[in-house]
Amino acid sequence: MTTTYKVEIKHRGETYNIEVPEDQTILEAAHENQIDLPTSCSAGVCTTCAALITEGTVTREEGIGLSPDLQEEGYALLCVAYPSSDVKLESDKEEVVYARQFGQSS
Repeated sequence: MTTTYKVEIKHRGETYNIEVPEDQTILEAAHENQIDLPTSCSAGVCTTCAALITEGTVTREEGIGLSPDLQEEGYALLCVAYPSSDVKLESDKEEVVYARQFGQSS
């Protein structure tokens, strides 16, 4: 039996509440629920789907696009983030993550 978690997504001024099975990525579930979260590689390599987890926990065994320091601060790449509890998150953190990880582009 698969456990399902409640995920609250704050995205561009809107708040969405969906249920996500523990074996599905948050990004996949969001897209199935017609929530247009940004995505690019879907492999955890880029930072397009970066989000800040404000409550709860996710597992993210895959994905090299996010430094361990940023992960410890609560950032996650939603394309490789599986809920491991009820979760609240803020989307659209690509610019913050990219600047913190790679510095400002000129």
